[in-house]
Amino acid sequence: MTEHENTPPEETILPESTAEENASASDAEAPSENKPIQAVQQNLRGAVFDEVDLDCAVFHSSNLYCVAISNSNFNECRIEECAMENAQFRNLGMKHASYQAADLQGAVFTDVNLLGSTVKHSGMQDARFSNMNLAGSQFQNCSLEDAHFSNCDWENATIDGIPVRDMISAYMEVQNS
Repeated sequence: MTEHENTPPEETILPESTAEENASASDAEAPSENKPIQAVQQNLRGAVFDEVDLDCAVFHSSNLYCVAISNSNFNECRIEECAMENAQFRNLGMKHASYQAADLQGAVFTDVNLLGSTVKHSGMQDARFSNMNLAGSQFQNCSLEDAHFSNCDWENATIDGIPVRDMISAYMEVQNS
């Protein structure tokens, strides 16, 4: 782990202050072939993960403010009670992920596969979603105020138990009348 400056984008980067504040974080973050990453109450503010296998990772009560995750596998991950404002998610496999009480305000999701994922009790105000596979995903008790979705696959996805396709159809009917 190195400082953010003058580092190639393919490395996993933690800001120097984060590494100092969390000396034990390297144990929690070090992936092994059979053990997924687990980060509990870690300060990963501004961390950059690129081309990293984060399948089955667990982030609980951690600061992930402005984290950037790209070109990685993040399938079946669990994110619980984390601050993730302004996070950047790009070109990810996040199938069957679980977000619980996450603050995703202003987050940007681009080219992410959230197939069959569940998002509960999360704030997603001003979040941006583009080129997404949201098929079979469930959003429950989420704040989606001013969230923007473009070019998303909503097949069998629901918001508070209501099929998104039905919501879009009803909206289009009102707009066309």
